[in-house]
Amino acid sequence: MKQVLVLSATMGEGHNATGRALAEAVHRRWPEAEIRWLDALDVMGPGVGPLFRQIYVTNVRRTPWLYELFYSLLWRSRWFAAACKRFTGAWCGRRLARIVGQPDLVLSTYPLGTAGLEWLRRHGRLPAPVGAWISDFAPHPFWVYGRVDLNLVMHPVAIPPAVRCVPGAPVAVSAPPVRAVFRPGDSAAVRRRLGLPPAAFVALVSCGSLGFGQVEAAARELLAAHPSVVPVVVCGRNERLARALRRLTDARLRVLGWTDEMPAYTVAADVVVTNAGGATGLEALACGRPVLMHRPIAAHGRANARLMAEAGLAVVCEADGELTRAVGHLVETPGAWKSLAEAAARHLESAGDLDVALSALLRQAACHRATAG
Repeated sequence: MKQVLVLSATMGEGHNATGRALAEAVHRRWPEAEIRWLDALDVMGPGVGPLFRQIYVTNVRRTPWLYELFYSLLWRSRWFAAACKRFTGAWCGRRLARIVGQPDLVLSTYPLGTAGLEWLRRHGRLPAPVGAWISDFAPHPFWVYGRVDLNLVMHPVAIPPAVRCVPGAPVAVSAPPVRAVFRPGDSAAVRRRLGLPPAAFVALVSCGSLGFGQVEAAARELLAAHPSVVPVVVCGRNERLARALRRLTDARLRVLGWTDEMPAYTVAADVVVTNAGGATGLEALACGRPVLMHRPIAAHGRANARLMAEAGLAVVCEADGELTRAVGHLVETPGAWKSLAEAAARHLESAGDLDVALSALLRQAACHRATAG
């Protein structure tokens, strides 16, 4: 029986969502495989997870300039990026060494975890194939490692920046790492089940499990776009955001908390509005839905937005009123952004599925072993 280790982290839900998609792919390939999960932040010690999550939330909400500074330093200073990766790699790697065991395959969805895996590789303590899934659309230097067998990016446009992070690193394109339930479907049937108006223009607003960013502003802009627009706003675990939105008086607005129906709402939507470009953007892509990036959050959110727009997979709305105008144009001219859906379909066809990415990882690992031998 194959033993597969998935190394993720609870930093919101995006990294775990990627891990679940990879676990599904493993079970399709090896139905009897035993999958073990580790949270990299828990591995790094008691209290590390809550501390890192608080730092991240504070940076995004209150000190985005500091988050931008750190992000830009990773790119501008190769020494700074290498030092950060060495430090976190040693921290995570030494603790992983006690518990990693002898898996047949290791799949990482979190950069600090991948840093620990590279530390194990550098010290000859991890012979199993290692794949690192870069679930942000835009790679940054903390995501990419030269000693893993394969770094998997989300689109061909992400290969050059990934290689620029670590020249010579093995990089390949993966299908979007989302669960199989995220796929094109019968929008009309799903709307009937969810109680959504069949003829409305449904805009799904989803900004992660933490409900980051200018979500209320997005809802207001959507309501102003056209009378036929029905915004469905998923607040995740952000109860304060849900309360604020429920105070809006427009009956068209649908406000949801945490829901397990995200695949259905994504299929039901005409467009998906988000601000980070991580799991939500990939799920929309997998369902063939156009993506609007509204006021992207600092650092990785803005980088993801730029690269998704470059790939023809998203339209970025940063200034006041841009989302209103963009959605109004979509309502009045339904085929205006047909190219977005077509680009998503072409990418899905060319990338195949996650089984293809797993096969590429195993081939790359075999080449490494042959070269080392």
